[in-house]
Amino acid sequence: MRIPLPSAAVLEAVGIKPIPLFMLSSWIKASAKCGFNVQTLFKEAGVKIDLIRLEDARVSPLQLISLLEQCVALTPPDKHFPFVLGDTFAFESLPEFETLLTTSPTLREALRVADLARQVVLPWLKLEVKEEGDLARVIVGLDVPLPNFERYGLPLHLVTDAILACIRKFGRSLQGSDEGFVGVWVKRDPPPNAAQFESFFGVPARFNAPSDALIFERRILDLPLEGAFPALHEQAQFLAEQRLGKEVKRQGVAAEVESLISRDPALLALGVEDMADRLGLHPRTLQRRLKEEGDSYLHVQARMRHRLACQWLRDGDVTIDDISARLGFSDRRAFTAAFKRWEGTTPSAWREREGG
Repeated sequence: MRIPLPSAAVLEAVGIKPIPLFMLSSWIKASAKCGFNVQTLFKEAGVKIDLIRLEDARVSPLQLISLLEQCVALTPPDKHFPFVLGDTFAFESLPEFETLLTTSPTLREALRVADLARQVVLPWLKLEVKEEGDLARVIVGLDVPLPNFERYGLPLHLVTDAILACIRKFGRSLQGSDEGFVGVWVKRDPPPNAAQFESFFGVPARFNAPSDALIFERRILDLPLEGAFPALHEQAQFLAEQRLGKEVKRQGVAAEVESLISRDPALLALGVEDMADRLGLHPRTLQRRLKEEGDSYLHVQARMRHRLACQWLRDGDVTIDDISARLGFSDRRAFTAAFKRWEGTTPSAWREREGG
């Protein structure tokens, strides 16, 4: 049996906040293709939908994972719901991101757009491109800001499956062909529906791989795309960044601080006065607003240290001593003690387990 998740208040305190329901139309289309109506599931989950104010609709990402699992159970054996969901995804409610993506000059730039979009669609998502020899891997990861989240048994692999399908769909659409796509990696053991991976992606699937990833010929990342439109791309970039700014502000001042630190981890060293100055606030105003959100500046800093530590540990290129220094710990022992409080194990053991 799974361990029950913490309360909504506890989840928000560690940074798991409701996200916009921008994927609504994709869920509706995917469920219809799989022979059921998702409306009942949304209703039972207490998700209220108002198309007039869709931008204000919020849903817990953990709730969406639960819904995804239920959809899998309702889907016929010859289909895999996450693949169908990823293959039907479109930025219908985010036109600036749709334009930004479709006017990208290369697939490499399109992947940068995807990394930008994930901040409003699913902030936990981590995308990374690794290039080795003639091949490139588009690595998909999920950085859930919940200590020891593995013990809750969340079916995160379903989310990863959907993301892999979505990236492949957009890559094929932008490129106009399957040229250069050579494989798919899956980190877990072969599931009962393993054959569907090769059938859906049309390339060999490797299970028990080092990461979840799509494998391409490196050369196609920089081939010019027919849809390139520099003037529109620049305008869409401006509008997309505006959207991100508004979304961060809507989520609260703690999310603003987290966003700043995510973009520039060196800001972890700032005291509350300097951070308030960055936000254009008086220090007492920042502290008051954080308190109203059930948070504090010290808690935000600790949360971001934990989140960045996990992120850098997954990146095998960063040493543990360097991570300790980047996060502002006095030495490696202090970092190890803090990490054991967060994850219940040492940084080196966690890195080995996560395959970093």
